[in-house]
Amino acid sequence: MKVLQVGKFYPPVRGGIETVMWELAEGLNRVGLRSDVLCANQSPVSSSERFAGGYDVMRAASLGMLLSTSVAPALVSQLASLKRRYDVLHVHMPDPMAALAVAITRPSMPMVVHWHSDVIRQRRAMKLYGHLQRWMLRRADAIVTTSHQYANSSVALQPWRHKVEVIPIGVTDRACSVGHADAALIRSRFAGRKIIFSLGRMTYYKGFEVLIEAAAHLPDCVVLIGGDGELLSHYRGLVARRGLQDRVHMLGHVNDDDLPGYFEACDVFCMTSTVRAEAYGVAMVEAMARGKPVVATDIVGSGMPWVNVDGETGFNMPTGQPMPLAATLTRLLENPMLCEQLGAAARRRYLREFDATL
Repeated sequence: MKVLQVGKFYPPVRGGIETVMWELAEGLNRVGLRSDVLCANQSPVSSSERFAGGYDVMRAASLGMLLSTSVAPALVSQLASLKRRYDVLHVHMPDPMAALAVAITRPSMPMVVHWHSDVIRQRRAMKLYGHLQRWMLRRADAIVTTSHQYANSSVALQPWRHKVEVIPIGVTDRACSVGHADAALIRSRFAGRKIIFSLGRMTYYKGFEVLIEAAAHLPDCVVLIGGDGELLSHYRGLVARRGLQDRVHMLGHVNDDDLPGYFEACDVFCMTSTVRAEAYGVAMVEAMARGKPVVATDIVGSGMPWVNVDGETGFNMPTGQPMPLAATLTRLLENPMLCEQLGAAARRRYLREFDATL
Protein backbone atom coordinates (compact mmCIF):
# COMPACT_ATOMS: atom_id res chain seq x y z
CA MET A 1 0.00 0.00 0.00
CA LYS A 2 1.20 3.50 -0.84
CA VAL A 3 0.01 6.56 1.10
CA LEU A 4 0.40 10.20 0.08
CA GLN A 5 0.27 12.68 2.92
CA VAL A 6 -0.62 16.24 1.94
CA GLY A 7 -0.04 19.13 4.32
CA LYS A 8 1.15 22.70 4.68
CA PHE A 9 4.86 22.16 5.43
CA TYR A 10 7.24 19.41 6.50
CA PRO A 11 10.42 19.30 8.62
CA PRO A 12 12.82 20.94 8.98
CA VAL A 13 9.89 23.39 9.28
CA ARG A 14 8.75 22.86 12.86
CA GLY A 15 5.19 22.83 14.15
CA GLY A 16 2.61 20.50 15.63
CA ILE A 17 1.14 19.32 12.31
CA GLU A 18 4.59 18.96 10.80
CA THR A 19 5.64 16.78 13.75
CA VAL A 20 2.58 14.57 13.26
CA MET A 21 3.29 14.19 9.54
CA TRP A 22 6.91 13.29 10.28
CA GLU A 23 5.94 10.71 12.89
CA LEU A 24 3.44 9.12 10.50
CA ALA A 25 5.81 9.06 7.53
CA GLU A 26 8.67 7.63 9.57
CA GLY A 27 6.45 5.11 11.37
CA LEU A 28 4.56 3.85 8.32
CA ASN A 29 7.72 3.42 6.28
CA ARG A 30 9.38 1.67 9.20
CA VAL A 31 6.70 -1.04 9.14
CA GLY A 32 6.75 -1.40 5.37
CA LEU A 33 3.90 0.89 4.28
CA ARG A 34 5.24 3.44 1.82
CA SER A 35 4.19 6.96 2.82
CA ASP A 36 5.39 9.94 0.80
CA VAL A 37 4.70 13.62 1.48
CA LEU A 38 3.46 16.48 -0.66
CA CYS A 39 3.56 19.93 0.89
CA ALA A 40 4.34 23.56 0.19
CA ASN A 41 7.87 24.87 0.05
CA GLN A 42 8.99 28.07 1.75
CA SER A 43 10.57 29.34 -1.45
CA PRO A 44 9.36 29.95 -5.03
CA VAL A 45 11.06 26.74 -6.22
CA SER A 46 9.66 23.22 -6.23
CA SER A 47 11.90 20.46 -4.91
CA SER A 48 11.95 16.76 -4.12
CA GLU A 49 14.02 15.04 -1.47
CA ARG A 50 14.54 11.42 -0.43
CA PHE A 51 14.54 11.13 3.37
CA ALA A 52 16.66 8.61 5.24
CA GLY A 53 13.50 6.66 6.11
CA GLY A 54 13.19 5.71 2.42
CA TYR A 55 10.37 8.03 1.37
CA ASP A 56 10.05 11.12 -0.81
CA VAL A 57 9.08 14.63 0.28
CA MET A 58 7.90 16.82 -2.57
CA ARG A 59 7.67 20.54 -1.87
CA ALA A 60 5.61 22.73 -4.20
CA ALA A 61 6.86 26.22 -5.04
CA SER A 62 5.24 28.90 -2.88
CA LEU A 63 4.47 32.53 -3.68
CA GLY A 64 4.36 33.43 0.01
CA MET A 65 1.90 33.41 2.90
CA LEU A 66 -1.65 34.78 3.02
CA LEU A 67 -3.84 34.44 6.15
CA SER A 68 -1.41 31.87 7.59
CA THR A 69 -1.70 29.80 4.39
CA SER A 70 1.09 29.09 1.95
CA VAL A 71 0.03 30.20 -1.54
CA ALA A 72 1.42 27.31 -3.57
CA PRO A 73 -0.46 26.86 -6.87
CA ALA A 74 2.12 24.24 -7.91
CA LEU A 75 0.56 21.96 -5.30
CA VAL A 76 -2.39 21.48 -7.68
CA SER A 77 -0.32 20.35 -10.66
CA GLN A 78 1.87 18.14 -8.47
CA LEU A 79 -1.11 16.39 -6.91
CA ALA A 80 -2.62 15.91 -10.39
CA SER A 81 0.54 14.15 -11.54
CA LEU A 82 0.90 12.05 -8.40
CA LYS A 83 -2.65 10.98 -7.60
CA ARG A 84 -2.64 7.74 -9.63
CA ARG A 85 0.51 6.45 -7.94
CA TYR A 86 -1.04 6.05 -4.48
CA ASP A 87 -3.70 3.93 -2.82
CA VAL A 88 -4.68 6.32 0.00
CA LEU A 89 -4.70 10.11 0.26
CA HIS A 90 -4.11 11.50 3.78
CA VAL A 91 -4.84 15.25 4.00
CA HIS A 92 -3.93 17.31 7.06
CA MET A 93 -6.35 20.15 7.81
CA PRO A 94 -6.83 23.04 8.20
CA ASP A 95 -4.96 23.81 4.98
CA PRO A 96 -6.93 25.71 2.31
CA MET A 97 -4.25 25.14 -0.35
CA ALA A 98 -4.26 21.38 0.13
CA ALA A 99 -8.06 21.29 0.17
CA LEU A 100 -8.20 23.37 -3.01
CA ALA A 101 -5.73 21.03 -4.72
CA VAL A 102 -7.89 18.02 -3.81
CA ALA A 103 -11.08 19.75 -4.98
CA ILE A 104 -9.53 20.67 -8.34
CA THR A 105 -7.78 17.37 -9.08
CA ARG A 106 -10.53 15.10 -7.67
CA PRO A 107 -8.39 12.03 -6.85
CA SER A 108 -10.46 8.85 -6.81
CA MET A 109 -8.62 6.87 -4.10
CA PRO A 110 -9.90 6.66 -0.51
CA MET A 111 -9.19 9.82 1.47
CA VAL A 112 -8.47 10.33 5.16
CA VAL A 113 -8.87 13.85 6.56
CA HIS A 114 -6.70 14.45 9.64
CA TRP A 115 -8.56 17.16 11.56
CA HIS A 116 -5.96 18.99 13.65
CA SER A 117 -7.99 22.09 14.46
CA ASP A 118 -11.02 24.16 13.56
CA VAL A 119 -10.43 27.48 11.84
CA ILE A 120 -10.91 29.89 14.73
CA ARG A 121 -10.00 33.45 13.82
CA GLN A 122 -10.26 33.94 10.05
CA ARG A 123 -14.03 34.46 9.91
CA ARG A 124 -14.00 36.39 6.63
CA ALA A 125 -11.87 33.74 4.97
CA MET A 126 -14.28 31.08 6.23
CA LYS A 127 -17.01 32.50 4.01
CA LEU A 128 -14.99 31.10 1.11
CA TYR A 129 -13.07 28.29 2.79
CA GLY A 130 -16.15 27.00 4.64
CA HIS A 131 -17.64 25.60 1.42
CA LEU A 132 -14.36 23.87 0.58
CA GLN A 133 -14.02 22.52 4.13
CA ARG A 134 -17.53 21.04 4.07
CA TRP A 135 -16.82 19.44 0.70
CA MET A 136 -13.64 17.86 2.07
CA LEU A 137 -15.45 16.45 5.11
CA ARG A 138 -18.25 15.10 2.92
CA ARG A 139 -15.73 13.56 0.49
CA ALA A 140 -13.59 11.98 3.23
CA ASP A 141 -13.88 8.25 3.79
CA ALA A 142 -12.60 8.70 7.34
CA ILE A 143 -11.86 11.67 9.59
CA VAL A 144 -9.19 11.47 12.29
CA THR A 145 -9.34 13.76 15.32
CA THR A 146 -6.81 13.86 18.12
CA SER A 147 -9.05 13.77 21.21
CA HIS A 148 -12.65 13.05 22.17
CA GLN A 149 -12.80 16.55 23.67
CA TYR A 150 -12.06 18.18 20.33
CA ALA A 151 -14.34 15.85 18.39
CA ASN A 152 -17.20 16.72 20.73
CA SER A 153 -16.60 20.48 20.67
CA SER A 154 -16.04 20.98 16.93
CA VAL A 155 -19.21 22.29 15.32
CA ALA A 156 -17.79 21.57 11.86
CA LEU A 157 -17.42 17.87 12.63
CA GLN A 158 -20.86 17.19 14.09
CA PRO A 159 -22.59 16.24 10.79
CA TRP A 160 -19.81 13.73 10.13
CA ARG A 161 -19.41 12.08 13.54
CA HIS A 162 -20.30 8.70 12.03
CA LYS A 163 -16.94 8.63 10.26
CA VAL A 164 -14.79 10.29 12.95
CA GLU A 165 -12.09 8.20 14.61
CA VAL A 166 -10.16 9.54 17.62
CA ILE A 167 -6.44 8.76 17.43
CA PRO A 168 -4.28 10.67 19.96
CA ILE A 169 -1.03 12.11 18.67
CA GLY A 170 2.03 10.16 19.68
CA VAL A 171 5.68 11.04 19.41
CA THR A 172 8.72 8.80 19.22
CA ASP A 173 10.40 8.23 22.55
CA ARG A 174 13.28 10.67 22.61
CA ALA A 175 14.29 10.11 26.22
CA CYS A 176 17.43 8.48 24.85
CA SER A 177 18.05 11.59 22.72
CA VAL A 178 19.75 13.28 25.60
CA GLY A 179 21.67 16.50 25.31
CA HIS A 180 23.83 16.31 28.43
CA ALA A 181 26.56 18.60 27.15
CA ASP A 182 24.16 21.17 25.71
CA ALA A 183 21.99 21.04 28.84
CA ALA A 184 25.03 21.61 31.04
CA LEU A 185 25.99 24.66 28.97
CA ILE A 186 22.47 26.07 29.19
CA ARG A 187 22.36 25.55 32.96
CA SER A 188 25.79 27.10 33.43
CA ARG A 189 24.71 30.14 31.43
CA PHE A 190 21.87 30.68 33.90
CA ALA A 191 23.62 29.33 36.98
CA GLY A 192 21.51 29.33 40.13
CA ARG A 193 18.24 30.10 38.33
CA LYS A 194 15.30 27.84 37.58
CA ILE A 195 14.57 27.38 33.87
CA ILE A 196 11.12 27.48 32.27
CA PHE A 197 11.06 26.33 28.65
CA SER A 198 8.33 26.96 26.07
CA LEU A 199 8.26 26.10 22.40
CA GLY A 200 5.95 26.87 19.49
CA ARG A 201 5.26 28.85 16.38
CA MET A 202 5.11 32.60 16.99
CA THR A 203 1.45 33.02 16.14
CA TYR A 204 -1.57 34.61 17.81
CA TYR A 205 -3.03 31.61 19.63
CA LYS A 206 0.14 30.52 21.43
CA GLY A 207 -0.28 33.21 24.10
CA PHE A 208 3.42 33.86 24.64
CA GLU A 209 2.56 37.37 25.82
CA VAL A 210 0.96 35.78 28.91
CA LEU A 211 4.16 33.93 29.76
CA ILE A 212 6.23 37.07 29.16
CA GLU A 213 4.01 39.05 31.53
CA ALA A 214 4.17 36.26 34.11
CA ALA A 215 7.98 36.44 33.95
CA ALA A 216 7.80 39.91 35.50
CA HIS A 217 6.75 38.13 38.71
CA LEU A 218 9.39 35.38 38.53
CA PRO A 219 12.60 37.07 39.71
CA ASP A 220 14.56 33.88 40.34
CA CYS A 221 13.71 32.21 37.04
CA VAL A 222 14.67 32.47 33.40
CA VAL A 223 12.11 31.85 30.65
CA LEU A 224 13.42 30.41 27.37
CA ILE A 225 10.95 30.54 24.47
CA GLY A 226 11.85 28.75 21.24
CA GLY A 227 10.23 29.10 17.83
CA ASP A 228 9.90 31.50 14.94
CA GLY A 229 7.00 33.00 13.04
CA GLU A 230 5.25 36.25 12.22
CA LEU A 231 5.04 37.52 15.82
CA LEU A 232 8.64 36.88 16.86
CA SER A 233 9.70 40.53 16.51
CA HIS A 234 6.54 41.63 18.34
CA TYR A 235 7.35 39.40 21.32
CA ARG A 236 10.97 40.52 21.36
CA GLY A 237 9.73 44.11 21.44
CA LEU A 238 7.39 43.28 24.33
CA VAL A 239 10.27 41.77 26.30
CA ALA A 240 12.31 44.92 25.71
CA ARG A 241 9.46 47.29 26.64
CA ARG A 242 8.86 45.40 29.87
CA GLY A 243 12.58 45.45 30.68
CA LEU A 244 12.69 41.67 30.97
CA GLN A 245 15.74 40.93 28.83
CA ASP A 246 17.47 39.24 31.76
CA ARG A 247 14.49 36.96 32.45
CA VAL A 248 13.00 36.17 29.02
CA HIS A 249 15.01 34.97 26.04
CA MET A 250 13.25 34.64 22.69
CA LEU A 251 15.44 31.99 21.07
CA GLY A 252 13.98 32.06 17.58
CA HIS A 253 14.17 28.84 15.58
CA VAL A 254 15.71 25.97 17.55
CA ASN A 255 17.29 23.20 15.47
CA ASP A 256 16.07 19.68 16.18
CA ASP A 257 19.59 18.71 17.24
CA ASP A 258 19.54 21.43 19.91
CA LEU A 259 16.09 20.72 21.34
CA PRO A 260 17.11 17.82 23.62
CA GLY A 261 19.44 20.17 25.48
CA TYR A 262 16.67 22.68 26.19
CA PHE A 263 14.18 20.01 27.24
CA GLU A 264 16.76 18.42 29.53
CA ALA A 265 17.95 21.71 31.02
CA CYS A 266 14.51 23.04 31.93
CA ASP A 267 12.78 22.49 35.25
CA VAL A 268 9.27 23.03 33.85
CA PHE A 269 7.73 23.11 30.40
CA CYS A 270 5.06 25.78 29.93
CA MET A 271 2.41 26.21 27.22
CA THR A 272 0.15 29.27 27.47
CA SER A 273 -2.07 28.93 24.38
CA THR A 274 -5.29 30.90 24.55
CA VAL A 275 -7.88 29.52 22.09
CA ARG A 276 -9.03 26.24 20.53
CA ALA A 277 -6.75 26.70 17.55
CA GLU A 278 -4.41 24.92 19.97
CA ALA A 279 -6.15 21.58 19.79
CA TYR A 280 -3.59 19.31 21.44
CA GLY A 281 -0.14 20.66 22.26
CA VAL A 282 2.39 18.29 20.69
CA ALA A 283 5.29 20.08 22.38
CA MET A 284 3.76 19.17 25.76
CA VAL A 285 3.93 15.50 24.79
CA GLU A 286 7.60 15.92 23.86
CA ALA A 287 8.26 17.43 27.29
CA MET A 288 6.32 14.66 29.04
CA ALA A 289 8.37 12.06 27.16
CA ARG A 290 11.42 13.55 28.83
CA GLY A 291 9.85 13.47 32.29
CA LYS A 292 9.18 17.17 32.66
CA PRO A 293 6.21 18.62 34.57
CA VAL A 294 3.93 20.76 32.41
CA VAL A 295 2.07 23.97 33.19
CA ALA A 296 -0.49 24.58 30.46
CA THR A 297 -3.85 26.26 29.92
CA ASP A 298 -7.34 24.90 30.46
CA ILE A 299 -8.84 25.66 27.05
CA VAL A 300 -12.45 24.51 26.95
CA GLY A 301 -13.08 22.15 24.04
CA SER A 302 -9.38 21.58 23.38
CA GLY A 303 -7.53 18.34 23.99
CA MET A 304 -4.86 20.16 26.00
CA PRO A 305 -6.43 19.56 29.46
CA TRP A 306 -6.72 15.87 28.57
CA VAL A 307 -3.08 15.60 27.50
CA ASN A 308 -1.80 17.36 30.62
CA VAL A 309 -3.76 15.98 33.58
CA ASP A 310 -4.18 18.69 36.20
CA GLY A 311 -2.56 17.72 39.49
CA GLU A 312 -1.03 14.55 38.01
CA THR A 313 1.38 15.50 35.21
CA GLY A 314 1.37 19.25 35.92
CA PHE A 315 -1.19 22.02 36.24
CA ASN A 316 -3.72 23.60 33.89
CA MET A 317 -4.29 27.31 34.37
CA PRO A 318 -7.01 29.74 33.22
CA THR A 319 -6.16 31.25 29.84
CA GLY A 320 -4.77 34.76 29.52
CA GLN A 321 -4.01 35.32 33.22
CA PRO A 322 -0.31 36.04 33.98
CA MET A 323 -0.63 36.35 37.77
CA PRO A 324 -2.13 32.91 38.49
CA LEU A 325 0.34 31.45 36.00
CA ALA A 326 3.27 33.09 37.83
CA ALA A 327 1.95 31.88 41.20
CA THR A 328 1.67 28.28 39.99
CA LEU A 329 5.11 28.32 38.39
CA THR A 330 6.58 29.74 41.61
CA ARG A 331 4.87 27.08 43.73
CA LEU A 332 6.16 24.34 41.48
CA LEU A 333 9.71 25.60 41.16
CA GLU A 334 10.04 26.15 44.91
CA ASN A 335 9.16 22.50 45.51
CA PRO A 336 11.70 20.22 43.79
CA MET A 337 10.00 17.11 45.19
CA LEU A 338 6.70 18.13 43.57
CA CYS A 339 8.52 18.83 40.30
CA GLU A 340 10.07 15.39 40.38
CA GLN A 341 6.77 13.71 41.26
CA LEU A 342 4.83 15.41 38.46
CA GLY A 343 7.64 14.84 35.97
CA ALA A 344 7.74 11.12 36.75
CA ALA A 345 3.95 10.93 36.33
CA ALA A 346 4.24 12.81 33.02
CA ARG A 347 6.75 10.23 31.79
CA ARG A 348 4.45 7.38 32.82
CA ARG A 349 1.48 8.97 31.07
CA TYR A 350 3.56 9.44 27.95
CA LEU A 351 4.54 5.77 27.92
CA ARG A 352 0.94 4.73 28.49
CA GLU A 353 -0.82 7.04 26.02
CA PHE A 354 1.54 8.83 23.64
CA ASP A 355 4.49 6.60 22.72
CA ALA A 356 4.43 6.42 18.92
CA THR A 357 6.73 3.39 18.90
CA LEU A 358 4.11 1.09 20.49
